[in-house]
Amino acid sequence: MHLKAVLFDLDGTLVDSAPDIARALRRTLKALNKEHLVPDDVRPFIGGGARRLLEAVLKDAFTEEAVSLFRSFYAAEPARYSRPYDGIPELLNELKRRGLKLAVVTNKPDEITHALLKSLNLLDYFEFVAGGDTFPEKKPSPLPVLKTLERLSVEPKEALLVGDTEADVAAALSAGCYAALALWGYGAGSSLKPHFTLKSPSELLELLGHPQLGAP
Repeated sequence: MHLKAVLFDLDGTLVDSAPDIARALRRTLKALNKEHLVPDDVRPFIGGGARRLLEAVLKDAFTEEAVSLFRSFYAAEPARYSRPYDGIPELLNELKRRGLKLAVVTNKPDEITHALLKSLNLLDYFEFVAGGDTFPEKKPSPLPVLKTLERLSVEPKEALLVGDTEADVAAALSAGCYAALALWGYGAGSSLKPHFTLKSPSELLELLGHPQLGAP
């Protein structure tokens, strides 16, 4: 078996988007007169989408209005301070050079996902981008992973999913593809055991020579 595709989570894996998410969250809470609920660090709340972030921060004060406000503020400026992690552009270049198919599977809304990737000059690396509203279910469901692999004409056993949260690991394992946990991201680890752990993006290139993957 040769690895044919690498799927990436977005926030906390390809891009450090926390500054812009935190900015949109602060504006949302200010508009709701809930500024006292602004967390010291937004990173632990990232990965499940806007609704889950706001549910975690607002708790009993959560409303649908909060979701609408946040999405509006965030969509207006999704890439003001966000940047690719060190080594990500170089990694994507090398993976493309080796002939691997690349895709993004994120819980971030599709429109904002495309806008962010385009702003950071990353969009053209990917053959397909699945946002949180591209398919009926989000990670940790395996559905967006399986549907993305269908678009790439790649079998799950020929693919690796790289992400920084337990939801990424769960989605990969349930889909039947390899899972690599990105330790540089926002996730606080995973109770599920991934096939691989990565301390930096460059380690993914070293991983491609692993006998289990058999990548060229």
